[in-house]
Amino acid sequence: MWVRSEYAGELAVLATWLTALLPWSVSVLRESPQGVDATFTVVNIRFVFLQFHYLFGLPIGDQGLDSIVQFVFEIPGFVPNNQVPEGRLWLAAAGLFLLFLALSFVYYARDGWLEANSPVDPVRVFGATFGVFAVVFTVATAMFYQHQPTVPVGALFMWVFAAMLLRVERT
Repeated sequence: MWVRSEYAGELAVLATWLTALLPWSVSVLRESPQGVDATFTVVNIRFVFLQFHYLFGLPIGDQGLDSIVQFVFEIPGFVPNNQVPEGRLWLAAAGLFLLFLALSFVYYARDGWLEANSPVDPVRVFGATFGVFAVVFTVATAMFYQHQPTVPVGALFMWVFAAMLLRVERT
């Protein structure tokens, strides 16, 4: 399709690393907390392993690093009670993605060995796995969207990577 067969393995590895660095969703909402006579713009930029949660209108020094950056294992306890299922889904997906990321390092370091000893084409495995992650992160985006407008930035890339890796002609 868009990539030559001999570079499909490199694309699989690069796509995995790029997905680890891209935000999978971005949310922006305006909120007035109870007991506060002010409205804040809340921005959530969610990466696979962490989230940036920033309140425009408050100085960075007043928010503290712990409230701006949350790692994925903190998310189910950080989000409001009505968003805990989304946080748990994200946590489970991030745990599986960590294994996927480790496999990408193995594939990068030992591509010939992995291709020779694997019963299935590793590029197809990466493509199918991207498809699964695309579904999971799209569902998580839809779940978050119920509470705040959310754009599935990285989830769209996961769909594209899945299609590319599954459609590449292997020789």
